[in-house]
Amino acid sequence: MDLFKCKYVPHENEEVIGFCLNGDCQNTTQYCFECLNTKDSPHSEHFNDCIRFTKMIQFMKELIQVNNQLRIQFKDVYIQLQNNVAKIQKHLDQEISTLENMTQQLQNKEYLACKSQIHIIKQFYSKEKENCKQQQIIQFNNILDTLKKMLADQTKMEEQIDSGCQKDTIVNQQSEDQKNQLNFEDAQRLLNQGVELNNLNKYEEAIECYDKAIPINPKDDLAWYNKGISLDDLQKYQEAIECYDKAISINPKLDLAWNNKGISLDDLQKYQEAIECYDKAISINPKLDLAWNNKGISLDDLQKYQEAIECYDKAISINPKLDLAWNNKGISLDDLQKYQEAIECYDKAISINPKLDLAWNNKGISLDDLQKYQEAIECYDKAISINPKLDLAWNNKGISLDDLQKYQEAIECYDKAISINPKLDLAWNNKGSALDDLQKYQEAIECYDKAISINPKLDLAWSNKGLALHKLKKYKDAIQCYNQALSICINPVRLQRKADSLFELQQKEEAKQFYLDALRQGSNNKDYINGQLAKL
Repeated sequence: MDLFKCKYVPHENEEVIGFCLNGDCQNTTQYCFECLNTKDSPHSEHFNDCIRFTKMIQFMKELIQVNNQLRIQFKDVYIQLQNNVAKIQKHLDQEISTLENMTQQLQNKEYLACKSQIHIIKQFYSKEKENCKQQQIIQFNNILDTLKKMLADQTKMEEQIDSGCQKDTIVNQQSEDQKNQLNFEDAQRLLNQGVELNNLNKYEEAIECYDKAIPINPKDDLAWYNKGISLDDLQKYQEAIECYDKAISINPKLDLAWNNKGISLDDLQKYQEAIECYDKAISINPKLDLAWNNKGISLDDLQKYQEAIECYDKAISINPKLDLAWNNKGISLDDLQKYQEAIECYDKAISINPKLDLAWNNKGISLDDLQKYQEAIECYDKAISINPKLDLAWNNKGISLDDLQKYQEAIECYDKAISINPKLDLAWNNKGSALDDLQKYQEAIECYDKAISINPKLDLAWSNKGLALHKLKKYKDAIQCYNQALSICINPVRLQRKADSLFELQQKEEAKQFYLDALRQGSNNKDYINGQLAKL
């Protein structure tokens, strides 16, 4: 270990006890005890800069702590920049949509509608908005210039250090640093490429980029976080959660990772665990509107509709332009049978984002609940015009057409929904109901069987299959289906239907019991049931 032996002839081979850290010192860096205790010491002018190994270790540990803190601060700034850029881009998308709508209004000679928004054009005409946007770009460029200068200063400092190094070991370290810097740049490039691919719905390709970036810098929390997003988009929820956990282990303050872990848990129907993650995200960042919104979704899934609404209201108070929160508040109000209030929320979401297909679809549902079937169909058509692949809108349009007794048209809509999503159990069930209305009972049963094969817990399909079998006078088979439906969810309609089949089989005592159970459950068919009981 010649490197750690003193090189000065009077005391060569003495054990080295430290390094000289004076930037102007031209002598050998390492020193021994004798170097500091001789009159002609090579470091006599700067003894205080000669640091023993033990003190150097402590000094380096302190540097590590400082750099770790700086890294966290830079990451926080990066995430805030990312979020703000995303909000600005979303606002620009909304402006483009508004301008496209106004252009269409003018082309359609809908001058009054256009006039109501003329203030928007005035802002553009006066260059007010354009100047504002240009000023924002200048500010972002200033931020970018600051970052570039920081990197340039850092590079210059490293070059100065490298140029002053004389030993091969230091030169080798310089080469290694440059290699690491290149690797870091590669990792950042791969990360950015992955984000772009994910935005293009190329989730598998995005994951490949993240998998290449992570080995280069395993401590990059954003790489793990973004991989989790792509896995969630692929419905690989458990794998996504593992990535979010990894990101959180690296940076426990990464609020977005906690939020997205909650989303994946919600997708797995682990609603309470999801809420705990949203609460963690909110504790880190109380202004994270998305976490409040998502907590509301999980509460709605738990049928805690009023608590869900309170969360949506909190999200809206933070960000009044959060269209999804308005839409989701409408869903909870609809669940509370407050259909008109729900419609007002959907209208608010649509005014913010006219291209929000889900809001148009959900408005249609509330209108259908109010028995405004034609208006509901118009909303579904709007949702479909925005997103022709929205299977739920096709399914719901079919329901409203069925309510209007347009059974064949309804079936065509269900077929469209099924062609988009063959696993949509509700569409198969509803198609069966329309076929039943057309007295095509055997075809209806085939549809119910398909729905049940997809979702054996779909009680509606079991009950409807039982009714079709009853109409075919297959009463025993019908009772078996009603039993399946009742094992999942008891309601008066199913109790009455089972009683009807028992009545036809002359099983009078059992029929009587189920008719009475239906009345106790609050059946709306009291006159019919009392008439049947009179026959028993």
